[in-house]
Formats: sequence, C-alpha cells, structure tokens
Amino acid sequence: MSNMPVAAGKGPPGRPAVLAKGLEKVILRKRITGVRRLDFAPFLVLYVLILFKIGYHASRFEWELFTYHCYGLGIAALLHMLTHLFTHWSIRFRAFASTSNVSDIDDAEVVLVVPVRFNGCTELVPLDRRSVKEGLMEVEELSFEFRRQRFVYNPTLHAFAKLRFPDKETFETYGKASGHGTEAKQLAAFDRYGTNRVDMPLPAFSALMKEHLVAPFFVFQVFCVMLWMLDEYVYYSLFTLFMLITFEGTVVGQRLRNLKELRSLQTPKQNIYVYRCGKWEQMPGDALLPGDVISIGRPTSDTAAAGRDKVVPADCLLLAGSCIAEEAVLTGESTPQWKSNIGDQLLSDAAARQRLSSKEHKHHILFGGTKILQHTGDKNARIRTPDGGCLAVVLRTGFETAQGRLMRTILFSTDRVTANNAEAGLFIAFLLLFALSAAYYVLVNGLQDPNRSRFKLILNCIMIVTSVVPPELPMELSLAVNASLLALAQKRVFCTEPFRIPFAGKVEVCCFDKTGTLTSDHLLLEGLVADPEPRPPLPPASCTRVADDATAGSKKGGKRKERERRVTFRDEPEELGPDGDVAASKGLDEDELADPALVKDPRRFGPRATLVLAACHSLVQVEVGESGSASGGTGGGGSAAMEVVGDPLEKAALESVGWTFAGSSGGADITLSPDRRVRATLLHRFHFSSHLKRMSAMLRVEDDTPGLSGPSPYTYGDAGAAAPAGSNTAPQHVVVAKGAPEVLKGLLAFVPANYDSEYKRYAAEGARVIALAHKALPSELDTATLRSMPREVVESELNFVGFAVFQCPLKPESEPALSALAASSHQLVMITGDAPLTACYAAARVHIVTRPVLVLGHVEEDKGHAGGGTQGAKEAGTEDDTAFCWTSPDESVRLPFSRNWDDMLQVASEYDLAVSGDALAHATAVGVASQLIPLCQVFARVSPDQKELVVNTLRAQGSITLMCGDGTNDVGGLKAAHVGVALLSASESAKKGAKKGTGKKGDKDDKALATTGTGSGDKATSATSPGGKRTAGQELLARARAANQPITPRMESMARMLDKMESSAKTGMDGDMPMLKPGDASMASPFTAKATSVLPCTDIIKQGRCTLVTTVQMFKILGLTCLSTAYSLSVLYLQGVKLSDTQATVTGMLSAAQFLFISQAKPLETLSHVRPHPNIFNLYFFGSLLGQFGVHLALLMYFYRLALGSMPEGERLSSESEFKPNLVNTVCYLVQAVVQMMTFAVNYAGHPFNTSIVENRNLYNSLRVSAGFIFVVAAELLPELNSSFGMVPIPQHIKVRLVGLSFGAFLLTWHLERILRALFPAPVPPPKGYQCYVADLRRLGVAEGAEDKKKK
Repeated sequence: MSNMPVAAGKGPPGRPAVLAKGLEKVILRKRITGVRRLDFAPFLVLYVLILFKIGYHASRFEWELFTYHCYGLGIAALLHMLTHLFTHWSIRFRAFASTSNVSDIDDAEVVLVVPVRFNGCTELVPLDRRSVKEGLMEVEELSFEFRRQRFVYNPTLHAFAKLRFPDKETFETYGKASGHGTEAKQLAAFDRYGTNRVDMPLPAFSALMKEHLVAPFFVFQVFCVMLWMLDEYVYYSLFTLFMLITFEGTVVGQRLRNLKELRSLQTPKQNIYVYRCGKWEQMPGDALLPGDVISIGRPTSDTAAAGRDKVVPADCLLLAGSCIAEEAVLTGESTPQWKSNIGDQLLSDAAARQRLSSKEHKHHILFGGTKILQHTGDKNARIRTPDGGCLAVVLRTGFETAQGRLMRTILFSTDRVTANNAEAGLFIAFLLLFALSAAYYVLVNGLQDPNRSRFKLILNCIMIVTSVVPPELPMELSLAVNASLLALAQKRVFCTEPFRIPFAGKVEVCCFDKTGTLTSDHLLLEGLVADPEPRPPLPPASCTRVADDATAGSKKGGKRKERERRVTFRDEPEELGPDGDVAASKGLDEDELADPALVKDPRRFGPRATLVLAACHSLVQVEVGESGSASGGTGGGGSAAMEVVGDPLEKAALESVGWTFAGSSGGADITLSPDRRVRATLLHRFHFSSHLKRMSAMLRVEDDTPGLSGPSPYTYGDAGAAAPAGSNTAPQHVVVAKGAPEVLKGLLAFVPANYDSEYKRYAAEGARVIALAHKALPSELDTATLRSMPREVVESELNFVGFAVFQCPLKPESEPALSALAASSHQLVMITGDAPLTACYAAARVHIVTRPVLVLGHVEEDKGHAGGGTQGAKEAGTEDDTAFCWTSPDESVRLPFSRNWDDMLQVASEYDLAVSGDALAHATAVGVASQLIPLCQVFARVSPDQKELVVNTLRAQGSITLMCGDGTNDVGGLKAAHVGVALLSASESAKKGAKKGTGKKGDKDDKALATTGTGSGDKATSATSPGGKRTAGQELLARARAANQPITPRMESMARMLDKMESSAKTGMDGDMPMLKPGDASMASPFTAKATSVLPCTDIIKQGRCTLVTTVQMFKILGLTCLSTAYSLSVLYLQGVKLSDTQATVTGMLSAAQFLFISQAKPLETLSHVRPHPNIFNLYFFGSLLGQFGVHLALLMYFYRLALGSMPEGERLSSESEFKPNLVNTVCYLVQAVVQMMTFAVNYAGHPFNTSIVENRNLYNSLRVSAGFIFVVAAELLPELNSSFGMVPIPQHIKVRLVGLSFGAFLLTWHLERILRALFPAPVPPPKGYQCYVADLRRLGVAEGAEDKKKK
C-alpha cells in the first residue's frame, strides 16, 4: 500500500482510522482562536460583570459590598489562572478549551492522538498540509508527526498510516537500483522523507525549570508559602520556598543529565559516497535519502579516516560485497554479524520476486548506528564504488531506522512515574474533609464577630484548607526514593526513573529471560547422540599420540582450553591433564559408561557429524589489536591479530572438534581439520533464520589423508555408504545442515525410530539439542550451478548424522535468588526464546516450575512439519484448536487444547504450564491470550514482541510486574514492566582487555597508589597512571613540592584518598563491568544492574519494600501532622493560641531532619514472606491514622483546657492579637512537640522489612535529642532558652501531668499501631496464577485441591 496523498475537495465524513500498532485512535479538531477560547471567553464576561458591580457600589458609597466584589475579582483572577494552568496539566482539557471537534478532515487543523494502553500519553499535534509531487501531478498531502514518526492520510482507506519507506520491495527491484537519477527525484524524496537525523534536542535549563514551576504541586506549594507570608511567618515561608526551588533545580539537573546521556546515541554522521545523477559524490550522512545508492565500508589505512569506526548512517541493503558488522548498539550482544549481499537472491526468478523482510533477510541489511568492523568490496559490481567499499541501497532514514526505533521505544513507550501520583491526590482528598470541617467551624465563629477582619478570617480559612497539603509533600516523598537510589548505586544498580523504586516493593510477578540471565551464555558441547557412525575408543597410546598430533598440527596460538575440558552432564566442567592423558588411560569416562548413547570425546565423533559441527556455521574472522578491540578493515596494521567471532554455540562446536577456521581465502571461507589434511571450502550458505529454525551450507571437501583409497569419509561416511562407483579422493561437494530437531525431522530421507525419544530425553534435562544432517552432491556440478540451486532442493533428502548436545550452565546465583523470591511471596515466570523442554528443565531448577509440567505446542512439530518448509508455519489463527495440544516432556500425558476458560483453568489447577511461541500466537489470534497468559509459568520460543505481550497482559490483569533481561530482544518487556531490570554484562572486548591488562595495569595502579602514600621523596612522583599521566594524588603532591611546601601526613592521606577515588571511578568506567553505553538494553530499562546474575533483582525488591514502607509511614506521619495542624489553626487559633516565628521555624526544621533520617532506613538482608501494604487505602492505615489522631487530639485538648484554667484572665489573647508569650501558648507548643516526636517514634516501620529504630542511629539520636530538648524546656533548666523561644514558666502540676500523660499516650499509640499491623496484614498473592480465580475454582470443584497443592 502506498502513501496516497489526499486530493483537493471534501474528504469522507467520520473519524479516520489509524493503521498503526501503537495507536488507538485519532480525533480531528479545529483550533479556536482569540477571545472565543473556553479558557478566556467565560472569564472575560465575568470580569466585565464584576467590574460593573464594583463601579456601581463605589458610586453609591456601599463600601462593604465594594470590598466583597473586590475579593470576588481576585477569586475570578485566581480561577482564571488555574484554568490556564490546567491547559498545561491536562492535554484533554487543552483540547477541550482551545479546539473544537470536526467531522470533515478538510476542516481539521490539529489531531488528538490517543495511544493504546501502557504506550504513553495522549498528545495534541498539528495536521500538516503540503504539496508533493506524484509523477507529473502536484497534490496535497495531509499528515501529522507523533513521537518522531509521520503518519500520512490515505483517502482511499480513510485512514492514517505510517509513512511508507522503500523497504519491502522485491529483490529484483533492488538489484536494478541506481539511485536518484535527477534532481527532481532528489527533491521529491527530500520533501517526503526529510533529513537523515535522529535528533534529540537538549532543552535549556530555563525551559525545563519553567515546566517544573507550573506543575500542579509546585504551584500549590508556592500558593501555601504566600499565605504563610501574609500571616507574618516570614522566616518559615522563605525557608520553605528556598527548599522547594532548590529541590526542583536538582530534579531539572538530573533530567538534563539523563537527556545528555540519551543524546550520546546520536552518532555523528560521517561523509559517505553517494551515487546520484549517474556519478559518485561525497556527502554528509545527514543528506542520505531512501533509495540512494551508496558506497560503505571501513576506512582503509591510506585514507584520512583510517582508524576510526565506520558507523552505518542509515538502514541499508547490501547489493555487492560483504561486511562484518557489530550490532551491539541494537542487540546488546558484542558478537559481530556477517552481512552478505543479495546476489544469491537474484539467481532464481522465484527468489528475485520475493519481497524483502527485515527479520527474515536481516543478514543482507546493515542497520543504522551499527559499526563496520571489516568489509570486502566487489570489483565486478554493477556500479563500481570509488573507494573499494560495498555497494548498498538506503532503505530507511531518521527515526525509522533500527536505531531510531530503539530511541522511540526508550523515549515514548510508557508513562514516566513521578511522585505526584493519584494515591497522594486521593489521600489529600480524604484529609480535605477534616480541613473543610475545621474551616467551616472557623468561618461560622468568625462571622459572629462583627469586629473581626474579614480578610484575616478568609485568609485563616484558606490556610486551614491548604494545611492538609504540606508544601514539603513531594520533597518528603522524594527523600525516601533518593536515599534508595544511593543505596542501590552502591550495589552497582542504577535507576533512571527513581519513582519506580516503590513499585519494586509491590512486585507480585517476576519475569526472567533464560539465556544470559538465568543461565550462562557460554555453551559447552556435552557430546553427540545417535551418531550412526561413532568411532571406537582409542587405545591409550594412540589416544595420546593423536592428541599430540592435533596439538602440533593446529595453528600456532590456537586455543585448546575447551578441548581440554570434559563436561560431566549438568555439572561444572572437569579439568583434565594436558593432551588428554587422563582420558587416554581410562578410555570411556564414567558418564559415557552410565550413558552409552552420549559420545563425549570429540575424537570419537563420526566424520560427517564432525564436518557439520566444524563447517556449518556463520563464524567470521576480524582483526583485533593488542588491546583486544576490533580494528578490522582492509588495511590493518602489522600488530593486529585475527580472531574468530560469532555465535557462542558455533564457537563451542568448532573448538570442541579441534578444527580451525582459517577465514576467507579468495572470497571463500575455509575450515581445516586438526592435522590440516582435510579442507572444507564454503561454496554457498543458507543463513539461519529464527523463522525457519535451521541453516545449511554447501561445501567443497578436499581430503589429503595419506593412505586414503576411495571416497573421503567426510563425504560418504566411514563405510562409504551410497558412494557412486568410481569415486576417488578428488574434491567432493556436500551439504551440511543443522537446526531444531523438530524442524530438521521433516527434511530427512530416513528418520530413525528413536529420533524423538533421543532428543527429547536430553532436552527435558536442560540441554540444548541441535540436529545435524549431511548430504553428498554430484561432484561434476560447478560452483555456479550449486549456488543457483533453491533452498528447498538443497535441504531435502538429508542424511541424519546425530544430535549435538550443548549444555548452558545455570549461573550459581540464579537458584538462590529465585528461591528467595519464591519464599517471599512472588510468582515466578520465565520468558525465553529457547526450546520449551530446555526452558522447562531450567525453570524446574530455579523454582519456577514446581509441579508436573505440560507444554502447549503444535501437534505437527513432532512430525517435523511445523516450520519445516521455507514458507514456514501457517498464519496464526488460521488453524483449528485441534492443531495444538498439551504434552508432558516425556509425552506420557497428552491433552487437547481448548479455548474454553473452564478447560484451561482445570488444566492449570493440575499442572504447571508452558506455552510455545506458535501456540501463543494462535491464542492471541483467537482472542484467548489474555486468559491463557496468567495461567502459565514458562513461555518458550517467543519473539521480542511476544515478550512485551506477556508483560502487558500480566499488567492488564492488575499484577505489578518485574522483568529481568540482558539483551535488546528484551527491551519491549523491560519497558512494559513496572520494574525493568537490565543486566549489563561485560562485552567481549572488555573481557579480553581485562584478561590481558589485569596483571599489568592492575599492578601499575597498585604501585602508583602505594608509592603515592608511602613517602615524600622522589619516588612519590615517579609512579604514574597507566596512560602516562599523573594521578590526582600525585598531582597534588607535585604542586606542593613545586611551591616548596612540606609534605605532611595529612597531605599524603588526602593524596591517597584522591587516587582511590580515581581508581574506583576507572573501575566503574573502564573495568570489566562497563558503564551504561548507547544501545545496551539498559537504555530502555528503568533499572540497570552491572552484574551477570539475577541477584540484583533481590536487592531491588528489598530496597523497593524499604522505600514503599517508608513512603507509607511518611504519608501517615504527614496525615497526623496535617490533622493536628488543622485543629491548631481552627479551634486553638480562635482561642488566640499561636506559635512564634522561631517556634514554627525550629519545629519545621526538626520535622524535616527526622523525615530525612526516616528515609535513610536500610532494608534487612533477608526477604520476608510478609509483604508490605501496596498502598495506603486499607483498614490498617486508616485505623492507625484515626486512632492515633484521636489520642493526640485528646492530649492536646486536655492540656489546652488545663493551661487555660491555670492562666489569669487578663493574659488571654484574642484571635486578632499578635503573638505574646503566655501559659497556653507554652503548654500547647510543648504538647505539639511531644505529639510530633511521638508520631515519628511510633510509626517508624522496622522489621520485617527495615532495620529497627535503634539501628537507624540518626533517627534514634534525633528523637533522643528532641526528648532531651522537651525535657530541658519543660523543666526550665535553662530559663534563657525558654525566653528565646517565647515561653513562660509552667506550674509544677502541669509539668508532672505533661510527663506522665505524654508517656501514657506514647504507650497507647505504640500498642495500637502494632495491634492493627497484626490484625490487618497485607494481602499475599498466590504462588501460581490460576489460584487468583478462587470463585471459578470453587465452581469447578478444584479449590480444595489447589489449596492442598499450595501447602505442599
């Protein structure tokens, strides 16, 4: 479908559709201008009426009514300001006030864009109209830009669709591409697509500060401060205002730092050769347009750009030549990828007419933002490049590139969480009821006094109402979050959205990726199973000799560590002696004796299976410098070495069999046997596809083994089976293939009887099983004929040669971490792209699966038909439910799949459930995914989109979710979860650098540190940092010596401290745990853990629970404070009870300090099975709040009346009088101080989440200081102190009662708090998803069984 611009004339009526996955609807609107805006017109009328009334009453000298109308004018102005601010706070209100609804698209000027749930916020964007050329016609195009994507109106469909890029054309079309031939075509493309930029403009500090200053809470806070200033609390008001502005400034500074970090993704566009108008010209990367033909490659040594990484400026399709690219910026994986041109697709008409798919044909595409490590140009290309680069055509530019899409995911996919949430608003509304009651009481009493100032009365009422929202509320809530932020940073966990930390305390469902997260991403070849031609065990002498020969014949510097390590199944690898002496003396090891089907010694593998393992791969060679970083290119320096990089599974296979990958020779990849007598040359490769789940390659095999007569065993097997007559040792052509066992089964000429049972047995025990196949081809076929053979023919009638069994060891921290999570009332889920049986086994080892498991998969998988052909599986939703079934790993249980809810719930109540990606796609297509997903524990063979679907479905069910992953394939799930945790492991280059530099660099650093601090002689300046520069400590001492200052021990101590700080910073920045870098999964995740295990998830949840508990207790403390303040400002204020400015300031500072100390609470080391309350709306919270407030109120009222009765009548003050020290003021101030201290002490939540109040030394000491201060003031030990605070002497009987009743009130509130905690604990979610549906389980009669299983 092309982007058809709308022609002139009236469009169809009704709301247009929107053809985009992330958008729900678009609403056409038209701007309202001038005085007709709804946020201006009503107030204009109101102003005119009020001004008329003011003038009317002034002319009649009715001053009281004149005053009331002046107040009314001020209130109208305030409401007008509030309405205007609402247009900043609510996009829907802005649309309502400034635009009107229209039904005709030709009348529309703006569009209200509504995204789908969990996909960000609604926006009001302008509708652009511009003229574009369509051939010889010039037509009008309607479009709008939303989140850096342009959507164009299609009048035929009456819908908006994303701007179409030329990225889905046929290969035949791309093969004929010659760029933009005329300037008119260039201008037309520029008008349509714009510049090739991924812009991330950095706003000015003032602009961001303005945005924060008009936020609802800040406006309210400033309003409260102004009221306090009007009531003559100047110092307190200025102190509060200073804190508020400082806090907002720090938040703005943090936002700017985050935006700067995000801008680091904007790699500078380098100059590049572009073929336009029939000639090559050099242009900046920003000028690229879709359809441009370009020359791209790594700069060679004879160019000015030599040594610099070549960053791909846009998504490009390779037309000629080949490249090795590092896609870590997109995938988070440092393994370089080999990119081939589309020449093979043009060899057959069927393939040439196939349309490009970014997923299926990604091995032909260079993605924007990735780096080219090495390239090979094609001198015979249809258009010859001027710099020897690869020929490519631009597919997508700007934010439509792969890098641009990642940026959009990071920026726009979810709403950001802030402290100003709905929970705080509802709590304030609850407190407002009490404040309104108190204000009404003051207003009624005040109006009865005709002499009382009406201004002061209204001011007092407003202050009472606003007192329920303390100005410091957001700041207090931020304290706990910021303290947790620092605590997590000390554990190498970093957070970009701090207010998600409390969500970690509410987490109910924890989702984990498998490979690289729960298990290691380093694979070990366990052995070979079902090999039809295994070799017998070698005698000890020959075994040693063969090993020695292999060592001598291998390439110098080649690695044999993996060959020297023999793996006991499901255990750590065992170290053997050099040259395999132990194995030689024992023959078969214990594991092989226990399991004869598993051949573990690679020297006993059949020759054809060995050839498949050694030559069926996509490994590449890159040049690396001494530091281990890729230096690639066609003109590498002499110090560069070649290194084999690629898929860890393929590297493990190659290293295990001892063959050597020699890289490209004359454009072809060559693999050599250990003795270098067998040579396998790659002729053509069919790349692995996640859709097809297999790969294959055509090889030319040359065997120069001495004494060989007849065909090579690597071609026809040891027995020469099926060898044609007269065959000799001349080069032979073979096909080698590997893939998922269920897929390769359908491509075999003969399937062994035990095929399924063999691979499923190992897969069920956690191994990754790869099927291997082989086929000999006629030797008379030439290379061109072989390359033109379609994939269906090449991959047919294959001969099965065994299963390769790989082990992916579980990380040692995974089981303890998930055990702790399961024991602390969390539901555990695995979401992985690995095979279902392997995933289920790993899930059982980490407590995700705890009962017998059933896997929902396609019934045809067992027959080898699901995904077996090149066309892949059928479209999701087109098959009947009978095409899927529930199967146990050993196939002893098979149940039909039914989309009926009762049937699914019945199965879930008896078994743990796993779902394959195909089955999940089917469930989604038929509309039952939302019911199925909450019932399952394992999701296997799922795509990145399905990971996001699973997390979003769990969120839609109301579960608070955590997602932990390590790659960019997890980005969707990480961003969709409430708590996304990205594991940032070391890159390959960092690991190599660490191995090579640990000894040298570490020793140098240690010596520098030691020398700096051990003396003041010349040696102190001799040591330098590894780069040749002085460290900070050395620089300090050098400057002192230059100034002829003596080197004191204090200066040496300071120098050591500076060096340690610098060293730790380098460890964080350059060590084996690198800092967050562009393209890591962490860029899209709120949490980033610099760790290789899931253990940081427990730290995040511990800290989240700590923060959540602290936040809830802060709400309670603020609530109690506000209720007491409302009473003080109403009842006591009418009786003349006031605080001095000094008393109010000191009370506020003490309160702020204790809030700070509460926020510094630390979590306990062990996660408790008891959960914190997820929010404040529960019986425990409000029961405790109202109960404690009742005690405080009784205490305050009792001592007010006691002091009032003991004070002479003449010293009493009216509500209008200024503050003057008297007994009532003194006693009420002391009682309020006692209530404040009691509130913090009673409501501090310690065990089982946080450290106890005694262990929180700062808070404990501050409460002791407060108690001491109150005692000193009450006992009048320092009369001068009492006088400075505006206090008078207290009678003895009041002192005694004050101490006794205060202690009694403390005991009463303390026990009330503990009793309510015990009576109303937080709800505990069930460990399995099905147990949430209690009513349905009871209806089905399985509720009791479910509870029994839960207890077990």
